[in-house]
Amino acid sequence: MSLYLFLAVFLWAFSYIAIKEALNYLSPVELIAARFVLGAATLFAIIKYRGYSLSCHGQGGKILISGGIVFVHFWIMATGMQDTSASNTAWILATAPIFIALLAALTLKEKLGWARVAGIVVATAGIIILVSKGDPGGLDWISSKGDWIVLSSCLTWAVYTIYTRKITERVPPLVATFWMIALAGLIVLPISLLTSGVEDYLMLPARGMVSVLFLGIGCLALAFWFWSEGVARSSANTAGMYLYLEPFLATAGGALLLQEPVTFSLILGGVLILGAVYISENLNRVNKVSV
Repeated sequence: MSLYLFLAVFLWAFSYIAIKEALNYLSPVELIAARFVLGAATLFAIIKYRGYSLSCHGQGGKILISGGIVFVHFWIMATGMQDTSASNTAWILATAPIFIALLAALTLKEKLGWARVAGIVVATAGIIILVSKGDPGGLDWISSKGDWIVLSSCLTWAVYTIYTRKITERVPPLVATFWMIALAGLIVLPISLLTSGVEDYLMLPARGMVSVLFLGIGCLALAFWFWSEGVARSSANTAGMYLYLEPFLATAGGALLLQEPVTFSLILGGVLILGAVYISENLNRVNKVSV
C-alpha cells in the first residue's frame, strides 16, 4: 500500500466536507481566493524544498489559460455544493474520467470503444438514481440544481485535463500547478477583496478557519504533492485504483461530520457510477491489448 497515494485520496475525499463547512461563512469566490493564495504559497515552499526550477519553459500563455479553467472549475463546484451534499458531490465527480473520454473523442478523435459507451450508459443510470434519490419517475429531481451544477464541473475538469496534457510534458506537474493556481489567484483575489473586503475572512470562526486552511494547504497543495510522489513510486494503473476510495471516504465523512444520510439510492447510484468508471477504464484497456 502506498501511503502517499492514500493520503492524497484521503485529503481529497474530505475536501468536499470542508467545502460544505467553509461555504457557511464565505461565498464561492471568497473561498476560492483563500484556497488559491494558501495553495500557491505552500506549493512554492514545496518546489523550493524539492529544488525545482520555476521556469515555465515557454508555456506561460497556456498556463495562464489553464489557470482560468481551474478557477472556473472550482467556482462551478463550490457554487453547486451550496445546494447539494458532500456525498453526492463525491459520487458525481467520480464520473470525471468518462467526461474526459468523451471530450477526447470529440477533440482528439480518440475512439470510445464499446467499453466506454457501456460505461457512459451505466454512469448515466447511476447519476439518475443518485440525483432522483431513487425515484426517477418523480419530476422533483430534475430541479435538483446543485447536483447538475456539480455534474457540469466534470466537464470543466475534462477540459483542464486535456488542455494541460502537453504542458505537463514540458513542465513538472508541481511547477505547472503552482503557476496555474498562483496566476488564477492573482486574478480572483482582487475581485474578492473589491466585492467583499476582508471582513468575512476576519470574522471566520474556528471551524471555518480550519476548513479554509485544510482546503488550501492540505487539499490543494499537499495532496497534489503526495499524489505526484505516489505516482512516481508506482504504476499509473495502481494509482488510479486509489481514486475508487475517494467517494467511499467522502460518504463516510459526510455521515460522521455533517450527519448526511446514507440511503440505499446513494449506495446504488454510487456503485453504478464506480462500476461505469471501472468498465470504461479497465475493459477498454483490455480491449485495446487484445486487438
